Amino acid sequence: MKTHLTPQEFVDALDGRLSPARVAHVRDCAGCRDEVAGLHATLGQARQVEISEPSPLFWDHFSARVRQATSELPARPRWAFGWRSLGAVASAVGVLVLALLINPAPVPNDTSTVSGGAQPVQELADEDGSLSLLVGLAAELDWSELSQVAAPAEGTADAMIEELTPEQREVLARLLQEEIGDL
Repeated sequence: MKTHLTPQEFVDALDGRLSPARVAHVRDCAGCRDEVAGLHATLGQARQVEISEPSPLFWDHFSARVRQATSELPARPRWAFGWRSLGAVASAVGVLVLALLINPAPVPNDTSTVSGGAQPVQELADEDGSLSLLVGLAAELDWSELSQVAAPAEGTADAMIEELTPEQREVLARLLQEEIGDL
């Protein structure tokens, strides 16, 4: 049993990009052949219709209506985005720290042989089964359980900030100030 053309294949037929096997189906199937012919006729009629440009005032009026509609929307406080972003970054850093604590990267003895590329995750998983174990355990948890397990420990952010250099702390403070603003 041959299947009829899908909507995307009908579009491909109109564009002349239909595969040879599907072209053969159109040649043999009266239903698909009639549908493609009808689409060609409709497209030809649509191409003959002239569309006039809108009045020059249309764009001014349209712009004013959009401006008015968007000004009536309630403004979201600037700090709302900052706290969510900070929480997401803190969670990601916590997961990264957890992964590094579980499977620390090996330190090469000879630094002259260190390559610049990173190992793919699969190679890391093959070297040490702990990453595979972690992925397997995480796959068995639902989202609420996983978010509780992967949440950073209390004080993790403070410990990480203490490890920053003074220059890095200044940059972090500036970024936080930009995101949070004056409370």
